[in-house]
Amino acid sequence: MGKKRPAWQGRLAGFPSGPDGADGEPRITPQAVRDQKFATTRLTQGYAVEEVDAFLDLVTDELARLIRERDEARAAARWPREGRVP
Repeated sequence: MGKKRPAWQGRLAGFPSGPDGADGEPRITPQAVRDQKFATTRLTQGYAVEEVDAFLDLVTDELARLIRERDEARAAARWPREGRVP
């Protein structure tokens, strides 16, 4: 069963992301973070809170994935699999 996408991701239609990863999820790029713009609200000063929260959730998920992949790669480098020839 695939990972269920959060409802807020539907609000990010057209968000620039990198190529899909092995799990089919879109990948955010550093350039996308730099280029991200948020709409201002008409009733109050500032940004649309839901839009900013959605973006922060996306960035948080991507950073967690990258850290996990890095840690797995480091562990694999320290502990070569059995039968592996250097």
